[in-house]
Formats: sequence, structure tokens, C-alpha cells
Amino acid sequence: MGDYNKDSIRYIAITPSGAYFATLNPTPDDARALLLQLLSTDFDLLYSLELVSELADLDEVQAMGLFQQLLDRGFVALTEAPPEIHRGPLEELLPDMLKQLSGAGKALLADDQGFCLSSTGFSAEQSETLSALAADLISLQERHKRLLNGEMGLAGDSWGIMNAAGQSQIGCWVVHIGHQRFCLVISDMPKLNQQAFAEILGCLARRYLEY
Repeated sequence: MGDYNKDSIRYIAITPSGAYFATLNPTPDDARALLLQLLSTDFDLLYSLELVSELADLDEVQAMGLFQQLLDRGFVALTEAPPEIHRGPLEELLPDMLKQLSGAGKALLADDQGFCLSSTGFSAEQSETLSALAADLISLQERHKRLLNGEMGLAGDSWGIMNAAGQSQIGCWVVHIGHQRFCLVISDMPKLNQQAFAEILGCLARRYLEY
């Protein structure tokens, strides 16, 4: 069972790459469904075969195989201490976490209607404009997803404004939480490998995911 020692107590933690895969697109997938279940839980995930089977809605053999795949791909990890679950109003939780995703400390989260849920480092006018841009990009992606995601095989819904060297100046990452869509707008170098990225998506999943 990879990193798992049956004689030790371990907790399931979602890695940034696992959170990214879970929300990359809305295409049905057993791995994505299990990761979203794990993201949306509001209790400590003490590892057990029974828990994984229940959350995956699979029999124990299938659930164990699926969970092993997630471990092997680095989408989940087994830790000695439970990951912190951030509780409270999003407007209080998001600013500090958003700041950690940008090399310049400038990022915001908007929904597909152009409403800014939270912003850090941008002025009010910049936040309003970038949130409207994010909504337009979500709509643009939706109109052209058959070509981009189907015929061209592009997996994600991310867009960016690059400089002449190909480095990101502003990046927009579309996040799918069930039927809800959000957009992370990040200035300068994105830092999506931070645990704060998984924590933000966990907050959104706990609030907006419907089954």
C-alpha cells in the first residue's frame, strides 16, 4: 500500500496537485469525484479502507486501487497529523491564502458572473475590472471548449497574459466546483504548488459543492 503502514495512524491530505486535478474541468472521473469528496469534507480524514470506500462509492477492492493511484500520482498524501481545516466566512479566510499564490502578493478570486469574492494586492478598480475579465474568459472558454478541450486535447481552462519572454504577467485559472465555476487571477509568478492553493479549493468545495 505504498506509503501506508497498517500499524500506524495516518490522515489523508489533499496535495496542491490533487486539488488542481480535482477542479481542472467538470468531466466525470472516479479520481476527480473522490478528490472532490475529500476536499469538501469538514472533518479530519483518518485513513481507513472503509472511509475511502464510502467516499468513493466503490467496493473496497476498487476503492483501494483508486486510492493507490492517487497516492502514486501525488494527488493525496498520508500524514501523521490531520491537515488544518479552515472554517469561517470566505471573506476572512481568502485574502491571506490568495496572497501566497502570487510572487507579487496580488491575486483575486471571482465567480463566473464577475463578482469578486476576495482580492489582495489589487486596488478596488483593478479588482472589479479583473473580475469582469475573468467572467468573460470563463464564457469564452465555454464557447470554444469543443475545439480546445476536445479536438486539441487541452486539459485545462487557464488563460494568461505573457510578456515577450513568455513569462506570466497575469494568469487566470478556471476552477470547477461541481456545476459552479470560479476564476483565480494571479499577478506575476503563480505559486500554485503552495498548500494554500489546496486550502482555497477546499473552502470553496465545502461551501459550494452539491451532491
